Amino acid sequence: MKQEIIRIDLHGVNAYLGKSEEGFILFDTGGHLTMDKVFTNRREELIRGLEEAGCKPGNLKAIVLTHGDNDHVANAAFLRDEYHTVIAMHGEDIDLVHDITVEKMLENFRFQSVVFKVISRLINKKVRKLCAKTLSDYEGFRPDIILKEGDNLNDYGFFASIIHLPGHTKGSIGILCKGGDLISGDIFSNMKKPSLALNALDFRQLKSSVNKLKAMNIKKIYPGHGEPFEAGELGW
Repeated sequence: MKQEIIRIDLHGVNAYLGKSEEGFILFDTGGHLTMDKVFTNRREELIRGLEEAGCKPGNLKAIVLTHGDNDHVANAAFLRDEYHTVIAMHGEDIDLVHDITVEKMLENFRFQSVVFKVISRLINKKVRKLCAKTLSDYEGFRPDIILKEGDNLNDYGFFASIIHLPGHTKGSIGILCKGGDLISGDIFSNMKKPSLALNALDFRQLKSSVNKLKAMNIKKIYPGHGEPFEAGELGW
């Protein structure tokens, strides 16, 4: 069965559409970013991208979330209702999408770089205010489907398996598609060049997850932020 991955560029964060003969799966939904100059959940841009790809109520089989950060999940509850679909994610990130607090939102706002550590301290109050504002514009939810390591998406017409990749968040996952394409969420980014996530809940877990991926036949990576890139660009 022919399938493809369509990037929906939401200006700073990505959503991806998995397209097959049976319909679509949406990977992540966009949301607010702390560096936004204009406060936006990117909903209009996302819907426009879905429509341009031919995705509409009735053919969106599922929404799969790579992790629970607001910039990836903010539109999930809305889309579930409007497109009559289901939300799937790893169980360890449910606390990031249901009854979320500012403290939970900031749990993975940790950096290894000394420079970024200093910057994060300097802007901490501003980030907290932005998080509070974001929560006022957020509709929490519980997922319909709990994903775990080894699950697949075959029943939705898309051949891909779920890999649990904790580190950025406890419940981060990757979606490994046939042919070696990996939808990675925030395990990787490509803002200036391909790299590991700059921030994480647990960098030891993150590195362990990356080592796990190195043993797999991954060819192309579709990151949560930035353009898709060849896995070889990471120096594997």
